[in-house]
Amino acid sequence: MFSHFLRKIGAVVGWAARSRPPTVTTADGLVWEVEPAADTLFGVDGPVPAAWRSSGRMAIVKENAQRTIARVELPGGSVYVKHCRIKTPRAWAREILRPAKARLEFENARLLRDRGVAAIEPLAWGAASHLLPGDSYLITRAQDGAVPFLDVLETSFATTAVAGRRELTRGFAAFVAGLHDAGVVHPDPHPGNFLVEFLSPGTPRFFLADLHAIRFGPPLPWADARANLIVLNRWFQLRATRAVRLRFWLAYVATRRVGGPTDAAALAKDLERATEESNNRFWTARTARYTGNNRDSKRVRGSAASGFAVRDLPPDVVRDWLADPDAVFSRPGVVMLKDSRSSTVAELTVESPTGPRAVVYKRLRLKSWVGVTKNLFRPPPALRSWVVGNGVRDRGLPTARPLAYFQRTRFGMPLTGYLVCDKVPAALELSEAVAALDALAPDARRRVARDWAERLGRLVRLMHDRQVSHRDLKAPNILMAGAATHLATAEPVLIDLVGVTAGKPVPDAVRAAEIGRLSASFYGSPRVTRSDRLRFLRAYLGWNLHGRGDWKRWWVVVDTATRVKVAKNERTGRPLA
Repeated sequence: MFSHFLRKIGAVVGWAARSRPPTVTTADGLVWEVEPAADTLFGVDGPVPAAWRSSGRMAIVKENAQRTIARVELPGGSVYVKHCRIKTPRAWAREILRPAKARLEFENARLLRDRGVAAIEPLAWGAASHLLPGDSYLITRAQDGAVPFLDVLETSFATTAVAGRRELTRGFAAFVAGLHDAGVVHPDPHPGNFLVEFLSPGTPRFFLADLHAIRFGPPLPWADARANLIVLNRWFQLRATRAVRLRFWLAYVATRRVGGPTDAAALAKDLERATEESNNRFWTARTARYTGNNRDSKRVRGSAASGFAVRDLPPDVVRDWLADPDAVFSRPGVVMLKDSRSSTVAELTVESPTGPRAVVYKRLRLKSWVGVTKNLFRPPPALRSWVVGNGVRDRGLPTARPLAYFQRTRFGMPLTGYLVCDKVPAALELSEAVAALDALAPDARRRVARDWAERLGRLVRLMHDRQVSHRDLKAPNILMAGAATHLATAEPVLIDLVGVTAGKPVPDAVRAAEIGRLSASFYGSPRVTRSDRLRFLRAYLGWNLHGRGDWKRWWVVVDTATRVKVAKNERTGRPLA
């Protein structure tokens, strides 16, 4: 921030005037700095985004409250126009102390070019002539062969030939190593902030984008490079295999020329551990986001209830629910799934911009005034489900996406709550899915049961490692998505998150108790064998990574927890589920 402040002062007093491009003032009152190479592209009138928009030349590529990115076709070539807005008091105050975002990105792109680092090509930036903060514009040349690296990873990477995936990984590692050797730090090295083009099949070339916060300095020592790699690895640790991450690491180490790591094997383990800790801190810090306005969801209020809803739900649907939340259950076409003293669950279809959408609509009643009183000192159940559901999804764990939460209140006291989630497609409860395996041939049944035990074991381990404790981990609270159509490819999904806690390490005793609770759901069942239970435990403990270790102790502890749960239900007369 201090270096940005110096840039701001330098522009005012003229320190940086000698290195700045010539300016041009357009008819709409914007003052532009234009690279000399772009003079012929814009003509004598300079850049005119308003005229391009009105003439239909501008095609919106991305738009949100903070910025709009559009592509413009000009006679001399295609360009991208980024319109940076100031929408909050914090953003306004920040630009009192630093240059406009568009100017920062423009100047950083020029500095990267001077250092030989591939990045978007700056053509011009503009803002109003007054000194007060306001909207700013950045224009860059379109790289027609380049696409966001994130798009490649989410679409074609998995289907690319093995050799192509390896070259892409090594090429990205070499690019990041080159950045660190050049003393360049991107504070948000998310794959969406990198562009890639393929000079030939299997030969990627990377570019930097979103440059306003980039920092420059000498070649990075290992401590600074480690901090930047941890932030980079946060996205990949959730989505890339260990083999891909190891390939990146080895290529990075081999490519670094200055200040690189010395003990690569030990530092790789340190990097993975530090990334896990960084991710857990990041997820915990995002908790407050779920109860405010953001790019994904917003506050909603109606005559009968108020709460939150995702932005891609049709507003008229949300208004209808808020006006009378209970009327939904009596409408035609609604399928009732459950109706008990504590909750009512229904399935319905709502219209959305992408077509009909199947959702699960849940009403959570408070059974007594004791519960009402407790909710004065803690979030009510529906709100807890909304917050934890978003947190679980942020952690990369499978669960139904929460779409809306709203609450009835009286005299400020929360009463009945409502939660709306996407329906898990073609899903069966775990116990139903296990029973459905009886229809398969014996060999196929054993193969599918083995795969399910391993998938479920890995999921529960991931859940615990990412500091999520379910506390009611039983078969009805796990759905096998897709089991209704194809058993072999079904994947486990966590549901009913009202009792889930997140953000604190899960002790071994709690881990064993939760595994025991799940095991108790199949206590005495001939469909789940001791081999299935051992296979689950082997996947949970990660035999392939950590060896067998003390698995026998875990077997005894889990078996004890299972028997304790069975005995408790026998005493209370409650059936196991």
